[in-house]
Amino acid sequence: MAIDILNIKPSVISRDLRGKYVLLYGKPKSGKTTAATSFPNALLCAFEKGYNAIGGVRPVDITTWSDFKQVLRQLEKPEAKQMYKTIIIDTITIAWDLCEQFVCAQNGVQKLADIPWGAGHSAAKKEFESSLRKITQMGYGVVLIAHNTSRIEKAADGTETEIISPDLPRRAAEICNGIVDIIGYIGNEYKDGEYKRWLYTRETPTLFAGSRFKYLAPKIEFGYKQLVDAISEAIDEAERHGATVVDKLEVVQHSGPDYNALMKEAKELWTKLVHPEDNGDEEMARTILKKIELNFGRPMKISEITEDQVTILELIVIEMRELAAKM
Repeated sequence: MAIDILNIKPSVISRDLRGKYVLLYGKPKSGKTTAATSFPNALLCAFEKGYNAIGGVRPVDITTWSDFKQVLRQLEKPEAKQMYKTIIIDTITIAWDLCEQFVCAQNGVQKLADIPWGAGHSAAKKEFESSLRKITQMGYGVVLIAHNTSRIEKAADGTETEIISPDLPRRAAEICNGIVDIIGYIGNEYKDGEYKRWLYTRETPTLFAGSRFKYLAPKIEFGYKQLVDAISEAIDEAERHGATVVDKLEVVQHSGPDYNALMKEAKELWTKLVHPEDNGDEEMARTILKKIELNFGRPMKISEITEDQVTILELIVIEMRELAAKM
């Protein structure tokens, strides 16, 4: 993808829930899956079977990471983009476990630590993050579901505090926290003889939560409609403070660079710039080869660039285009 920083438009906030990314966590049977399946045109990737009592849901049972990768490929199809707007992953913790198993199987080991030099943990993190971001890059909204866990922290004075957070391994948590717009904890409060469920969207000394929506209420009565209304109110408030708001955000999808097309263009540009048929422009050839060396950190020929190095090839082609434009 060619980048042009001189033609970047200011960001806008969309009222459309498509393209919003949410992590919901709480105790089992707290309504996480029920609320998630209320999001628009939802596909439920059921890593655990928590939908038996929910009607009208479209689930796909996931028992291996390969199953999930099949779903990702199908989500690229235009028919899938017409049918679905939101992808639910229930639970994201099991998804991480299956991702780890997939990487172990790739490397013929039983656990990630068996892969030397920490490469197993790096590979699992890369596989997990690239798969989740692929969903967002295709323009779908994402709802991640997790159970909660707690830990006790002791202050210097000996005071102990229970901290509630999503039940996720550290590496998975870092990835999910970086992707989502809202991390919401579903909790119960007992008042006037009955329990009431609330969604907490702001961090407290005893609770992990957060939101990129500056004006989102820190505590919302739990339910899909209530969340939609709260987000809408937060967006209205942002608009009153000068933000540009649109009803629907145009989804721009960036496909990866095409190796074959770039290789063809690189060879055509080499011919145009170096003129090998006329004994060649040696100075231009040295210039291009130097650019290739700087990008790769070692001398390389265009013909030696492999498909795994397509992003570097793209940079070289961009530099060759700039040379051609100066002719």
